Amino acid sequence: MTSSHSDPLEQIRAQAVAWLARLRGPTSAADHAAFEDWYCADPRHADVYDALLDNWDAMGRTPPASDRDNGGSRGSATRSALVGLLAASLIAVIGAGFWMNTVDSQKKPGAQQVAWLHPEQRRETAPGSIETIRLPDGSSVTLDTASRIDLAYSGTERRIRLISGRARFAVAHGDPRPFIVTAGAQDVVAHGTLFDIFLQDEKAAIALIEGRIEVRRTDHDETSRFLAPGEVMRVDRSGPLPKPEPDTSAIQDWPSGMQRFTDAPLGTVAAACNRYAAHGPIIVKGALASKRFSGTVDVRDTKAAAQLLASAMGAKVEVAADGAMRLIER
Repeated sequence: MTSSHSDPLEQIRAQAVAWLARLRGPTSAADHAAFEDWYCADPRHADVYDALLDNWDAMGRTPPASDRDNGGSRGSATRSALVGLLAASLIAVIGAGFWMNTVDSQKKPGAQQVAWLHPEQRRETAPGSIETIRLPDGSSVTLDTASRIDLAYSGTERRIRLISGRARFAVAHGDPRPFIVTAGAQDVVAHGTLFDIFLQDEKAAIALIEGRIEVRRTDHDETSRFLAPGEVMRVDRSGPLPKPEPDTSAIQDWPSGMQRFTDAPLGTVAAACNRYAAHGPIIVKGALASKRFSGTVDVRDTKAAAQLLASAMGAKVEVAADGAMRLIER
């Protein structure tokens, strides 16, 4: 089954509508086999189809008893036989857009989450959480702790504004619309690529992992630079764009929560952990803050991180009444 829509997700939505309309009445074994092939061909097919069923149920429609008696499993074509389903009504449900959150909203901080984002929506993460968001074109954004984006897709461009924090963008190929991320005073134009942006105190660190990106000043005419994989550009709010430089940081590790540090001041390591602290922070002062640390730390677990750092530095941890963890030299 095909669709004339150019947007990949719109194609999937149209296909889901067509399948539900086609399977509402008597069907053959070949129909069910073809549906299962389509349903299992792409995880997005299953997600969109299941979301349609959920939306339809929420409107007071339910599958016939024979459908439910057959188990209604994800891989079963029988759940699609919705007697009395009207394709026009389904198009209205889809056209309104919907949010699909595929994870338990009660997950504890630090657990990575996955969600679908509507074409015009804001998303932010709580302290301690890392969340991957699926975009309408098949691209994805991984939001670091305490980060926020605005999404504004249109018929001519795919635009995202990083308001605060850090995000990793995995850009889908095949969409002719430019993919543009605004972060501070610059636009980052991607070309089927993978890159990070960390926006903090109006300063942006833009790191390219794969592909090709162009960085443009939003307040300077025709000012732009291209990055190659493995390069980072550290940009201030004003002034000319600096030249890219080799990226020697552990920026590529952060989506897993495991961050690698090489000869980093202990105060810097503690600050990285504290970005994820849902409760008490790690406090390091004096000469201890200047001592160097090399190793990998799970920054999402500040209690474990404090113990690890204390052990590595020959220090001890004192926990205050407010939960703050102070590292003190023995």
